Amino acid sequence: MSDMESSYRMTFNAGEPRWNTPIVKLEVESRKYGCKVYAKLEIGNPTGVHKDRESAMVMLDMKRKGLTELVCTSSGNAAISISAFAYMNGFKSHVFVGDIPDEKIQLLRVFGPCIHKVRGTYNEALEVMLKFLEGKNIYNANAGYCPAKLDGNSYIGHEIARDLAPDYVICPTSNGTHLVGVGMGVKRAGSKAKMIAAIAPTSVIASSITGFYGKEQPKIDNTVKETGGQYVEVSDDELVVTTKSLAKQGIFVEPASAASLAAISHINPQENSVICCTITGSALKYPLILRNVL
Repeated sequence: MSDMESSYRMTFNAGEPRWNTPIVKLEVESRKYGCKVYAKLEIGNPTGVHKDRESAMVMLDMKRKGLTELVCTSSGNAAISISAFAYMNGFKSHVFVGDIPDEKIQLLRVFGPCIHKVRGTYNEALEVMLKFLEGKNIYNANAGYCPAKLDGNSYIGHEIARDLAPDYVICPTSNGTHLVGVGMGVKRAGSKAKMIAAIAPTSVIASSITGFYGKEQPKIDNTVKETGGQYVEVSDDELVVTTKSLAKQGIFVEPASAASLAAISHINPQENSVICCTITGSALKYPLILRNVL
């Protein structure tokens, strides 16, 4: 199997997934910070986003529980991913979305989920979804309610720790499922890496992480504190700079994914530290966003 094929394919051994996405060294940032800076390219997943790790584990959990219908609230990427995986497995999916870019809605329609549009924020869409779910035997695939999603992200952390022995792992963070799950995998692999939560509470260009909703609390706080990590708030100006830097290195990401890179300047790493930034979502699904940033 070629490297390209292995980055897109998940295999199973004794019921557990084996899934390896590329890790590449970022020469520009390595020179800038005097460190070894790497990017874990979760854009190499089937729908171009780390959420596919979560969706794969959700599918396994649904099969174990004998369920064939699920519900998810999302800012777009999770909805696209879970709908695609539900389509692949012949499951029915309901997705609740607030005010998100139309590009994401159009992609979502491809996989035929039941789309429930709610005017307002992610939190308002979640409230409507929870009322919809009452009394129904439907799988709840939402952040904060779904341990399978944490398990999916833990494989990212395991791969990072296995391949790099990092001093820092930086993750774009909103609900916190990605950060907490990656931290679980890093810890299980015996790594002492500091977990850094890159947040963008007021961003207008990083819809995937805007708001810092923290649905996995207190696990987010625990992950940061127990590893000696920190929260880092990044600005839209910083996201534009880091999105452009990645693009010039051949890595095209939505601005939310560049938050991990933007956070480096805030953590004051020691010289020669090994830093891994998770790159969580491809920009090629969102040409309007990419055009406006680049």
